[in-house]
Amino acid sequence: MNPLERADQVPEDFARNLAEQQSRMLEADALIYYAHSRTGLLARFLQRMADRIDPTGEARRPQR
Repeated sequence: MNPLERADQVPEDFARNLAEQQSRMLEADALIYYAHSRTGLLARFLQRMADRIDPTGEARRPQR
């Protein structure tokens, strides 16, 4: 059942469900933009490089 086809709900529930779906779509859009942006590409490249140098991540943990 499509969440937008809920005719038996009160308008407040429908509005809340619609707002939740819109927020999920915005989060997904931001993730896709990050995955294809220069910053995202550079971040993944640096993460892979760091994983090759220190596979366990022990040296990258914050020092307290």
